Amino acid sequence: MRRMSKRPGTAQNRRSASNTYRFFVAPQAITGDAVVIDDAAMVHQWTTVLRLQAGDVVTLLPDNGDALTVRLDHLDRRTVRGTVESRIDAGNEPRTQITLYVALLRAERFAWVLQKGTELGVSAFVPLLCERNEADERSISAAKHERWQRIIREAAEQAFRGRLPVLQPLQPFATACTMVAQPAVFLWEGAGGRSLRTVAAPSPHWAVFSGPVGGWSQAEQQQAHDAGLLVTTLGPRILRAETAPVVAATALLLTLGDLE
Repeated sequence: MRRMSKRPGTAQNRRSASNTYRFFVAPQAITGDAVVIDDAAMVHQWTTVLRLQAGDVVTLLPDNGDALTVRLDHLDRRTVRGTVESRIDAGNEPRTQITLYVALLRAERFAWVLQKGTELGVSAFVPLLCERNEADERSISAAKHERWQRIIREAAEQAFRGRLPVLQPLQPFATACTMVAQPAVFLWEGAGGRSLRTVAAPSPHWAVFSGPVGGWSQAEQQQAHDAGLLVTTLGPRILRAETAPVVAATALLLTLGDLE
């Protein structure tokens, strides 16, 4: 096996890579320079939808920060085989890792938060079980969770992300706000909240808690206060439950210099 140096992900490298398809793949699909893809959905996409052929070049992302340029050697209905030709740092990840704790919304609204948050650079999503949720834990079927994972992956590929955001299991609000370790903001439309811009300070990790359509209950407000969450406002206008977490993530990344 030939040894290859890992080149940094320069602007020139990224421009050349923009002409190839990008796919996140399981790390075990790559052994040294050999690539074997046997995921049925991905093989179908490559062979039937995109009609890729032997000799074509794709960019594969094993979710470890690398971007691999891979030449396809063989494709059939069950398996794709290829050879790694180069490795670079995938880059394109913000310095600040943001975890969005979002009250469980209707499926299409929650999916929108996942998609737009991923495009922005959010590192993890945690669905919250709150008192006034639109949905409950019974609404998260295995198929729906798989669909949400797919939305995250496709958004990350489109946005040239170097890593896949993590979708964590559903958590009760009380548990989540007492276990969060990083600085955390509690989005609140009532009086007394500080501007997000005034509380944002450099930190490798930030958490954002965003409530349900019906708003936080008084008990949840008290739990957030007791847990030391920073009560924060996004301004005088009331944002929709799916809009607020995306706006907050954007404001944090912009204030901390991660969208420049």
